[in-house]
Amino acid sequence: MEEQIQRPRPRIESLSDLVFGLALSIGAFALVSSPPIDDTGFYKDVITFGFNFMVLISMWIRYTRIMSALPIETRRTMLLNSVLLFTVSLEPFIFNILRSGNSASHPAPSLYEAASSFFGIDVGAMMLIMGVFTLALASEEKHLVPKEMLNHLRSEAEIWFTSAGIFLVSALPVFGKISFGTASLTGLTVREYMWFAALLISWIRGRAVEHSEHAP
Repeated sequence: MEEQIQRPRPRIESLSDLVFGLALSIGAFALVSSPPIDDTGFYKDVITFGFNFMVLISMWIRYTRIMSALPIETRRTMLLNSVLLFTVSLEPFIFNILRSGNSASHPAPSLYEAASSFFGIDVGAMMLIMGVFTLALASEEKHLVPKEMLNHLRSEAEIWFTSAGIFLVSALPVFGKISFGTASLTGLTVREYMWFAALLISWIRGRAVEHSEHAP
C-alpha cells in the first residue's frame, strides 16, 4: 500500500521541473525572437528578464527542497501544487506582454496595465502557496524535519507571506497609475517598485534569519 501511494511522486516532481524549466526557457526565447532596437531597450530587457529569472529560479530552488520532504499525496497538497504549476505556466505569457513594453511595438496601455496587475496576482499566488508549503513542513505534529529546523522554516514562511502580500497589494489599480523615474527608465510605476522592494525585503530578511541562527 505504501509503495502504491508513493509511486506518483517522482512523476509530479518531474512535471514540476519541466514546468519551471519551460517557464524560464520561454522567457529567454522571447528575448531572442524579438531583440531590442536600441541600447535603452537592451538594458530594459536585461533588467526585466533578470527580475523574472530571479523570481522563478528562487521559487524553483526552494520548491525542490520543500517537496523532497513534504508528502504530496494529500488532496490539499495536490490541489495547491496544481495551482502553483498553473501560475508558473501562466507567468511567461504575462512576462512576454510586459517585456513587449520595451519594444518598438508597445502594447495598448489597457493591456499593459492589465498584464502588470495580473503579474502581481500571479507571483503573489506563487509566493503564498510556497508559504503554505513551508509552514506545513514546519508542523511539529508531522515530524517531517528535525526540530532544530522548525524555527527557521517558520521564519521562512513569514518571508514568503510578506512578499506575497506586497505582490498581491501591488495589483491594485492605483499602484499602476503613478510613475516615478526619468524618461530613460520610462517612469517605473509604484507597482514595479513594490515588486523590487518585495524581493529586496525577502533577501534581507532571509540573510538576517540565517545570521541569527549562526550567531553564538
